Amino acid sequence: MDTNQVPGLLDSLGQFLSNYNPRPGQQKMASAVAEAIEERTNLVVEGGTGIGKSMAYLVPAALSVVQDGKRVLIATSHKPLQDQIARKDLPKVAELFRAKGFRPFTFTTLKGISNYLCWNSAEGMRERLVPDPGAIQAINYALFAGPDFSGDFEEFPFNLPPDSRALVSADSDDCLGTRCPHRDRCFALKARQQAEQADVVVTNHALLSLDIRNEGYVIPGTYASYIIDEGHNFEENVTRANGLTATIGGIRRFLNHELVRGAAVTNTHRLSEARENLEKLQDEIASFFTARSGDAEDENRVIVKREISSGKVMVESIKDLLALVKSKIATTEEEQARYQRVIKQGGGLAERLEKISANADPNLVYFVERNYYGLSREPGDPIIKVNGRALSQLTPSYSMNAMPIDISGYLYKWFRENQVVVTSATMSDGQNFDFFTRRVGLDKPATLIVPSPFNYRERVKLFLPRLGTPAPGANYSQHLASRLAVLLNATPGRALFLFTSHAMMEGVWRQLNGPLAENLQPARPLFKQGNAQMQRIIADFQASPNGLILGTRSWWQGVDLPGMRLLVIDKLPFPQLNDPIIKARIEEIDKEGGSSFNEFMLPLAIITFRQGFGRLMRQESDRGVVVVCDERIVQKNYGRRFIKSLPEVELLGNLEQYREFLSGQQALNL
Repeated sequence: MDTNQVPGLLDSLGQFLSNYNPRPGQQKMASAVAEAIEERTNLVVEGGTGIGKSMAYLVPAALSVVQDGKRVLIATSHKPLQDQIARKDLPKVAELFRAKGFRPFTFTTLKGISNYLCWNSAEGMRERLVPDPGAIQAINYALFAGPDFSGDFEEFPFNLPPDSRALVSADSDDCLGTRCPHRDRCFALKARQQAEQADVVVTNHALLSLDIRNEGYVIPGTYASYIIDEGHNFEENVTRANGLTATIGGIRRFLNHELVRGAAVTNTHRLSEARENLEKLQDEIASFFTARSGDAEDENRVIVKREISSGKVMVESIKDLLALVKSKIATTEEEQARYQRVIKQGGGLAERLEKISANADPNLVYFVERNYYGLSREPGDPIIKVNGRALSQLTPSYSMNAMPIDISGYLYKWFRENQVVVTSATMSDGQNFDFFTRRVGLDKPATLIVPSPFNYRERVKLFLPRLGTPAPGANYSQHLASRLAVLLNATPGRALFLFTSHAMMEGVWRQLNGPLAENLQPARPLFKQGNAQMQRIIADFQASPNGLILGTRSWWQGVDLPGMRLLVIDKLPFPQLNDPIIKARIEEIDKEGGSSFNEFMLPLAIITFRQGFGRLMRQESDRGVVVVCDERIVQKNYGRRFIKSLPEVELLGNLEQYREFLSGQQALNL
């Protein structure tokens, strides 16, 4: 690859992208990516907001494809970025390369099996006595969509409810692959065939993780270079992709499957016994919560350090029922496929349940989890009531889990054997990448930090107010809400409040939407995470000149809300100690003589803090104030680390300076 051609290609992008301006930082990042690909070295590069990271790696990646015949795989954390790269960015790069006389190159998207409509599932769903309307709509659309339709649920022109989607999709536990009678029109198989032929494949962290674990047997083809975007999420995504989960609901669905019930019609005692064993398993899981802290309504995850005996008994019941299903003789290929599917599904369930129940691998953390229907919580959130009802009055759903404690050893060999570029806007602690590279097992890569081109010093201020203590009879959420109401009244524009727990978010929401509502002048539309889908909230928020969103962890990253004037961070985002994975990692570091606070908790909190801070300035014209309500940022020695990790910004000393900055003539000059 002629790396000297990269700057000129980037300069020419303006012919194909509206509002495109070449940036020195983008040129610097692209040159580093090109050099890493050419020299086959690993690179970790952080590109600040506004750099144009996607084009900075897509252009050199495409150049290596057309000049050297190399294949490239790109992995993202979230589907929106995956779709943006495949549907918007790569087509523009391809257009640029054609205009410059390069040979055409091909690209495609590859997602997990569950992202595509499954004809085998659809066939079974249509045979139900009461078909699901949403599922039927999806099937009918797919039948008449034409040959270019990919079957990807993201491409359906209507919203498919999760329950409907589950009826017409498959996963690795029940997909029959080439044994399926619908293999000739299988959307997932077609996507794999396209990926095998494409020059550039865009996938996600989870699928890449499974491919690494299975030594290249999940994603078809071989690749000369790998580019991992949204790298700050890579450790978490690899952890979950390599974990094991078995749910009470999943076991119950298996027992209630019509083929299982049909196979057991002459052995009804087997099915009755299995159902009794399921109840015993659920009771044993529930006992971990009651043993933890009495009723333990504020606990939704508990670490388990012994085998779960009722789980092992349940495994034998599942195997007995599978033997009955295997003894049935199918008369058609379609019927045989249905039997094979339930056999594979039950076999995968039994295998996971057996491994989790044994509690035998010291490299895994084992824990049980309970959730309440309609309630989303972060680990450790002490939410006691939902719609006025105590959690003990609601029906919980239980799951058993086993997750890897340390994935660095697992990834070390892969990084050594492949050429990899990892990028993100926030992987460093503002100074270096030591924390990130250590956590993922990346040994001595080349590194580069490219600052944002935005003028943070002039356009963003940091306010660290002294909030004082709550008045007698008031709790902290009431106290915080009253202080934030004052800030809102001094803010001419939109605002986003980021919380570290659902409990605090709910408490502040109740105050702003209740007793303090009449104090908000002018009145503001209030939007809270969980009250609607994220995209619906964003659309309504952007349609309002002075809306306010309250959100927790899912709003700290990957959300673009240009035009905001106020961003509030309620607490420094240290990891939740009640999260079993976090707790196990802390114990592992301390056991080896390290400092879990300095080596793990603090750098992780700083990276999350930087992600939250980055929600304010999304485009060059944005202007506003970031308010941090946690006084530890000024009272603790480590607080300076958080401030130092940010771009250069000025501190506001008081509320008057806050008002002056946001309402002054400069603020109006957008």
